[in-house]
Amino acid sequence: MTQSDWIMRPATAGDKSAVLALINTVQPHVPWSPEQYDWQLTRGPVGPAEVRVAECDGILVSLYVGTRKLLWVDGEIRPCVMVQDVLTHPNYRGMGMLNALAASFLSEMRERGDCGYTFPNKLSENSFRRSGWYELSPVPALECDASLQEGGTDLAVEVSAFTSSVDTIWPDAGIAVGVMRTAEFLNWRYSRPGNVYRRFIISDAGFLILKSYDRGTQKVVHICDLVLRESARALCKPILTLVKYFAMQSGAALLTGWVPIGHPYRHAYEEVGFARDTKNDRFIFTTGPANLLPTISNKSHWHMSQGDSDVY
Repeated sequence: MTQSDWIMRPATAGDKSAVLALINTVQPHVPWSPEQYDWQLTRGPVGPAEVRVAECDGILVSLYVGTRKLLWVDGEIRPCVMVQDVLTHPNYRGMGMLNALAASFLSEMRERGDCGYTFPNKLSENSFRRSGWYELSPVPALECDASLQEGGTDLAVEVSAFTSSVDTIWPDAGIAVGVMRTAEFLNWRYSRPGNVYRRFIISDAGFLILKSYDRGTQKVVHICDLVLRESARALCKPILTLVKYFAMQSGAALLTGWVPIGHPYRHAYEEVGFARDTKNDRFIFTTGPANLLPTISNKSHWHMSQGDSDVY
């Protein structure tokens, strides 16, 4: 089969059923519902996702998705795309479809001057290396045994949703690079269908989002996001101690989270017992305009949490 036997095109609203069928064929262990599709691809606060497909004999057989974000880079807000859901039907692999979609998508991003980041699976990881993305770092996954801790329960107040009062926290966090955390973004990101999150306000100093889930027979509490004003970083360790208390109270035996090496909170995580999850072998890739690459290709500049991904 040659490229003349298949076509690339932008997806349309009429492709929804075919996109869902393809995703659920390729990854039946993490199926998508119509609600998941709508939340992920049509309701993002920066606009609907960029979705490209390859079609053969009238059948949608390959998919390439970029969800729109706003990236904070040294105090400037830049358009950004998170590439995700890169996949091909098993019967059509090895025909160059994903490489063609990737090259076309990256060319469009560069023409627009977009920044980008992605967490590819092991099957598609090398295509990002070949197509010119920069390998930022391994996913900075950490884990910690939960243990009962004392005090600090008045540090954070649980809320059902974030208000615009949190909008000033991210710009005041002293982080060089990361997806903008506004109330609109946080309320969208932590409304993923079928998931339950605990949202906390840390006085006027920061915010915290947690999620509990089962890993086989083990209950886990994951720190989806923790952001503090730069002047309030001393609260990081007490907040993590509080999270350990919440974990024990909920019957969890393990805490997990993402914190890059060089991040200003990393030492606090390590001081309360977090260590690298050596089982995680995934990588983060990034791209962007040449003038921004020195900043966005430095892993210590990033705030990168599980909330930046399309899972949890």
